[in-house]
Amino acid sequence: MKKYDVIVCGGGTAGMIAAISSARTGASTLLVERDGFLGGTATYGLPFLGFFSGDGTKVIGGIPQELVDRMVEIGGSVGHVRGGTWKTGKGEYDYEFSLTPYDPEFLKFVVQEMALEAGVELMLQSVLIGTQLDKNRITYIELMTVEGRKKVKADVFVDATGDAMLTWLAGFPTKLRGRGNMQNVTHVIRVGNVDVERMVESLKEEKVIIGFKDWYIRLLRGKLIDGDEGFVHVAGHAKLWDDKPPLTFTGVRWRKDEISFNITRTTNIDPTKVSDINRAEINERKNVMSVIKRMRELVPGFEKAYLISTSVRVGIREGRRIQGIFTLTEKDVIERGEFPDGIARGAYPIDIHDPKGGETKFTFIKGGGSYGIPYRCLIPKGSDNLVVAGRCVSTTGEALGSVRLMSTCMALGQAAGTAAALASKGSISPSKLEIDHLQNRLLEDKAILKVS
Repeated sequence: MKKYDVIVCGGGTAGMIAAISSARTGASTLLVERDGFLGGTATYGLPFLGFFSGDGTKVIGGIPQELVDRMVEIGGSVGHVRGGTWKTGKGEYDYEFSLTPYDPEFLKFVVQEMALEAGVELMLQSVLIGTQLDKNRITYIELMTVEGRKKVKADVFVDATGDAMLTWLAGFPTKLRGRGNMQNVTHVIRVGNVDVERMVESLKEEKVIIGFKDWYIRLLRGKLIDGDEGFVHVAGHAKLWDDKPPLTFTGVRWRKDEISFNITRTTNIDPTKVSDINRAEINERKNVMSVIKRMRELVPGFEKAYLISTSVRVGIREGRRIQGIFTLTEKDVIERGEFPDGIARGAYPIDIHDPKGGETKFTFIKGGGSYGIPYRCLIPKGSDNLVVAGRCVSTTGEALGSVRLMSTCMALGQAAGTAAALASKGSISPSKLEIDHLQNRLLEDKAILKVS
């Protein structure tokens, strides 16, 4: 049975960064991923949100920023696009909205190369199916690979599976709000041959695409990677059927004639249940085809549009989370909480997609600031050699509405991977790691832990 210093389970938004940071910190690192590529949700066609807080302060750096820079270098992104603002319930004020669009195919390549350069060993198309414990310590995990079952050992494990699968299989405490209480799910769609300028004009006229007064300050223009300029971000409410409520949508654009939409919704889904995932995938594909058909028929600029792709699987906003040593709350987010063991920052408003399918609710951080995320949120209660990264860290359901953003998950991944490597090198439990040691290493690697 092969042994590593660190094994990262899940090569998505958090896990890909965790593996790179672990390997760069000097640990022999295996990254296990069920798909044939890295990136997870980051490959669906959504932009990165939350690199900057509402007051314009940069809060995400380190390896996530390097990923953006390397995509810019090879023509896969224009980098951060700024200049938008939010409209809050208290009126308009200087609360910045920014985004980072990129071509997801470029991301797949760039992050793969970053992992290989760091010395990460990849095990793609492999699924976690079991664990073995000695008291509170995971000794090995079992995987289903194209060669059949394989067992692999490590000193420290990182759970970046999204739904805390490794933590749950190992028997450490987790929490789940359950069907009907969790945020809805979505298939992200990429659409080609769209005249976005005409679509925005339709929004201004309040016809099929409505809500201009709600969204106009987030109609953000900027450079596109093919050299043109135009709308990078659009948003509104699409009234496609007379007998149904409008569909709230956002769209991100990185090339002139191509745009990615977050528009469909399926409610009442528990992503830890096979039957629910089946229903979500089937229903969302039906939703996508219905929406595309109606938009071609009704929306100016969509007359000759065509569907390029849908996300590789339905996008999950909320699922199972760990019960950590500390649980981050809605108050911690809104009140800009700071902690002595802060290892990452979040800055995006609490974004709740109604479990019942109603309007999305935003709760804004005081003064457009940011908050710290403590290392204790990454350590499952009772575990001796496990660190967690991504949307399954220890938060309340409300706080998750901000923490789940991809930029924040990448920052959590860098912290988790670095912590796992340092714990392995020091032959100690991650929970016993000196926080100063971890924070200093993260700062050396250009992570942002505090803001002035």
